[in-house]
Amino acid sequence: MIENIRKEFIKYVKGFNLKDKNIMGKFHHSFRVMDFATEIAKSLHLSDEDIKLASIIGLLHDIGRFEQWTKYETYSDSKSIDHRDLGSDILKQDGFINNFVEDEEEKRIILIAIKNHNKYKIEDNLSERELLMSKIIRDADKLDIMKEQGKITQNIDFIKPELLESFDKKELCNDKFVENEIDHVLRLLSFIYDLNFKYSYEYLLNNNIIQNKVHLISCYYNDKKLLNDLENKIITYIKERCE
Repeated sequence: MIENIRKEFIKYVKGFNLKDKNIMGKFHHSFRVMDFATEIAKSLHLSDEDIKLASIIGLLHDIGRFEQWTKYETYSDSKSIDHRDLGSDILKQDGFINNFVEDEEEKRIILIAIKNHNKYKIEDNLSERELLMSKIIRDADKLDIMKEQGKITQNIDFIKPELLESFDKKELCNDKFVENEIDHVLRLLSFIYDLNFKYSYEYLLNNNIIQNKVHLISCYYNDKKLLNDLENKIITYIKERCE
């Protein structure tokens, strides 16, 4: 039962400092991603078994974050530990993953999807089901990040051409070019080039996610024509993916 799985997850998270807003932030993120993964799976008309599996992966995808923050007080993998590998290790330790699923194939798929959920690119040579679940969790995670994140507090006069080129090339912005808050929001916008399902694109359109992000940038950057062109480019791409 999915409710028992929720209870097991909550029981685990209660072992950390729930008064810490960073812990609670990841707690709520996990449930929102679980909901997104469920809705994406339903939109694909998957079996009840695969909808449940997608939901579990959504809930567990960031399970390494709680220990990561507690030990290192950062969510930067480069400054601490790879939270994907940590999450996989936590689930394998003492058979903890057995509290969530019993099927051996599903256990393997959960671990594979967690390891691929925010890599720049999904690893090669996955089975059809492994690839599908990896794509679902990547979309679900990105949708919640795009919806929730995007704070800007300082004006800037210049946007790196490398970031803008990513939109011309229709590819995900590289992290190495992200140095300030506007860079970060631009990278969030570039997530559109790494989404996989019609549901995800329709969600962005129906909730004005792109328009809100571009408007946020426009409050701190003066080149309105550049931003208007960028917004049109993004919206056009999304509408094409919805057809």
